[in-house]
Amino acid sequence: MDRTAKHRQGGLDGLRGLAALAVFAVHVWIYQLPNTVDLSRDNLGELILFEARVAFVMFFVLSGYLLFRPFVRGSLGISRPEAVVPYLVRRAARIMPAYYVALAGTLALLATAGDVPGKRVVDAHELPLFAVFAQNYSPETLLKLNAATWTLAVEVAFYVLLPLVALIALRACRGSMRRHVVLLLALVVGGIGWNLLDYAAGWGPVASHSAPSFLPYFACGMIVALLVERSRARALAPLTRRVSALVVAAAALVLVANGFWHVEANPNGLAIEAFADLPAAVAFSSLIAAMTLGTGSGLGWLGSRPLMWFGQISFGFYLWHIPLIVWTRGHGLLGAGAPADVALLLPAATALGAASWYLVERPLMRRASRLRRDAEPPRPSHRSQARTIALANPRP
Repeated sequence: MDRTAKHRQGGLDGLRGLAALAVFAVHVWIYQLPNTVDLSRDNLGELILFEARVAFVMFFVLSGYLLFRPFVRGSLGISRPEAVVPYLVRRAARIMPAYYVALAGTLALLATAGDVPGKRVVDAHELPLFAVFAQNYSPETLLKLNAATWTLAVEVAFYVLLPLVALIALRACRGSMRRHVVLLLALVVGGIGWNLLDYAAGWGPVASHSAPSFLPYFACGMIVALLVERSRARALAPLTRRVSALVVAAAALVLVANGFWHVEANPNGLAIEAFADLPAAVAFSSLIAAMTLGTGSGLGWLGSRPLMWFGQISFGFYLWHIPLIVWTRGHGLLGAGAPADVALLLPAATALGAASWYLVERPLMRRASRLRRDAEPPRPSHRSQARTIALANPRP
């Protein structure tokens, strides 16, 4: 990996870390309230914290960008098609072990947390839904146990869907930029259509937390992946520093506008239900584009070592932070004020995230990465070719 690629990757890690910290801040605020369901926005600080919830959108956009890139290289004819089985093995190694460890830890922490607001346990017979990432598909388990894992259930559904989208791209869009764009825009339209059906039929929170609702967010990242691979294949010049900075500034304005829109609009109205945080997804994808297609001007700080490192350990941090917050509240350790709460929780959640990364995630990811990425079987070496010929033509 060259120096520019490392810088861009570091910036993406930093962006992921920043999103995880924003989600953490939102949950520290929510889980120390008397009521963790009905949230008020009575002052500017509460308004900013509430709208920081859109950080979860970044996770979906970033997944769409990172995971679609190897597949789109194949459908654009740049490289061999990505092999599905190794891809699924890598995804499983990345997500499942750390998730199951955190799930066991969640059960242990909540069992000793006492009866406090925010503790949302489930019956034992409902735990299998969490084991197969299906907690979003039942009202009895949705946003229960560890509320943060609803996003992971959506992610896993996308992981399974992506090879099918890639196959369609390979068969119907091969080598055509226009057909790729049409396919990805169809995902956006399909997600909006699902939300409209949900609104019209009144399906409720299970439908609104299912994977189709968030397809537009993933598609925004996939569009950036398409643009990046096309740009590299054609050796196009990167966006200038001025254009990159303008893209960053425009993305920031869109994020602010998205927040004000959600404050002023009817939260149960047609527009909010149909489009949700799609403007934020467009803004986040624009930030990724500024870093990958341009110079990332204005975003260099995201590649700082502390933030980049935090982005690497952010998955475990994300998995553990809510159970830890609930446990500390149950033991009367919260409520001394936001600075004291953060000073207590942030190091503890970071330590658990680091342990997850170094002891579980990274070792298994390294082992899974040894699998071939492309769909073509490996060519035999000269020695194995000679052995095959000898076996096929034994001496008399």
